[in-house]
Order: sequence, then structure tokens, then C-alpha cells
Amino acid sequence: MTLQRKNTNEIIYKLDDMSDCNEDIVLVAIKSNMPDYKMAYCLNRSLGVHFHKVSPEISLTDNGTAFFRSFKYEDQKNHLIWRLFENKSNFSENNEDVNHSLFHTDDEVFNATNYLIPEWKNIDFFMLIENADLLFNTDELLEKLQNIKNISTQFIVDMDSLSIKSQKNLIF
Repeated sequence: MTLQRKNTNEIIYKLDDMSDCNEDIVLVAIKSNMPDYKMAYCLNRSLGVHFHKVSPEISLTDNGTAFFRSFKYEDQKNHLIWRLFENKSNFSENNEDVNHSLFHTDDEVFNATNYLIPEWKNIDFFMLIENADLLFNTDELLEKLQNIKNISTQFIVDMDSLSIKSQKNLIF
């Protein structure tokens, strides 16, 4: 943060380079057909972590409310915080504003799909690892993920490539 002065008695603070904020975060994209609880179980067995379900779920309120199930593991030994969350939220809600008439059916339901990170709509899960330093081995992590049977794709996502809205969605 640098201090700048104008001609008045006003002091303006300007934030310097913000790229340091994402240096200790590793974001892994995972494509799999497994349900979330099975994904957490497989990751627990393969990575030696202990994901547990987080309540309440992650919620976004853009066009209605979307809920995303998530899991968390705090590694006290290595000071890491692991988070697993689904990227897609399917929800349905009845349109209650419709006047109930003789021809009204209960099939009039509004269906929507929301994404936590819309840039990656084809990705099913994201694993976020906080406080990862230079000693954290991402290659070893990707190799272990590759050995899980129902994971078809896994890769590291560059946080700077995400939109600001998506980055804000990752702040829990």
C-alpha cells in the first residue's frame, strides 16, 4: 500500500499489486460422475484427508437462491485448509405467483442451473487448498487424483484467470 498526497490535506491510500492474494491458494478442477459424498469419500481414502460436510451449504442469490454442497478438512499439522465443493446447483421451485385456476397443474415448476464458477461449466467439483506454500507438491496431488477410478479430468486452475465475480464466490 502506498501513500499518496494531493494538494489538499487529504490522504489517499492506493492498493499496490493484488496478485499476492492468490499465491497461497491452489484451486483444482475435477470432472467426475460421482455424487458429492462419494467424491469426498474417495478423496479421503486416496489423499489421506478427512473431509466432513459443511452446514449450511454455500448459497448464492443472483437469480433466485442456489445452494452448493461443500466439504472441509483442516490439516493442523501442515496448516492447510482443504475445501471440496460442487460447481453445479440444480434447483426447482414452484411459481407461487400463478393464480390457481381450473386449468392449473402442479407441473408448472421453474427449473434452473447455477454455477459457482461459470467459466468452468463442464467441471463438476473444485478443491480449494488454502495456505499452500512452495513446498506443497501439486504434481503429486494431481497424480493421486489421476489414480481415482471415476475422475476423468483434473487440473490446476489459475486464480487470476477467473472473473472477479467467481473469485468472490470462492470466499467462504
